[in-house]
Amino acid sequence: MSWWGSGSARLRLRRRLLVFSAPIALLLVVVIVKSVSVVIAGESAVSAFAERDNAGLRRAVDSLTVLNVIEPAKAYFAAGSLAVLDNRLEEADRQFSESLSRTEVGESCSVRVNLELVRETLGDRAAAVLDGRTAAAYFIGARTLVQEAPQGCFAGNTDPDPQRQALRDEALPRLNQKIGAAQAAPPPPPQPNVPIAPPPPAQAGGTSTDTDAQLRLEPGTPMEQLQQILRDAAERDGT
Repeated sequence: MSWWGSGSARLRLRRRLLVFSAPIALLLVVVIVKSVSVVIAGESAVSAFAERDNAGLRRAVDSLTVLNVIEPAKAYFAAGSLAVLDNRLEEADRQFSESLSRTEVGESCSVRVNLELVRETLGDRAAAVLDGRTAAAYFIGARTLVQEAPQGCFAGNTDPDPQRQALRDEALPRLNQKIGAAQAAPPPPPQPNVPIAPPPPAQAGGTSTDTDAQLRLEPGTPMEQLQQILRDAAERDGT
């Protein structure tokens, strides 16, 4: 009777331990699966960005977002890259900022470079429409990223691509120059309250129309350069 009672007690103890340890075991399985999925999804994100595959990058972002506990910085980084491909720079700013806040300073160079380029491009676009206050705010935000970056991230960087190397190396003086220009620019004059005159007749050759179209399209040029730089970086990281 004593043996049976002792055996029953041990059985109940094992059952209680099994019940209590089941959530821990399940959590360990989730952690392992999540760790593997982060690697796979991260590699997929790099490949999709390099190939400008928006749909593929969106799937990778969704995979990284599920149970985003192990490396949340990667999910936000991939989401920022997707926003760049979609030409949603304000969203890219938010996502890269979230990634930066979850990244150690010594490992933050990649996200800092991307976020600096995003903010500088937003500043360029604001300056193109004579919004000096907004442009200066973006440029100052970009400069802060450069000033707080680890050594060798911008000035003195060893990027193997000459274009990226120069762009990063000259970031601080370039931003200082843009900040000065944006702060010195006068605000646009108020529009006079006068009747709108009819448009002049079209001229031969369409010189005026072509010039206006060029001015409207010009702000998109920095964005194309930004996408190319990020794409090149993704291809390099994927090799």
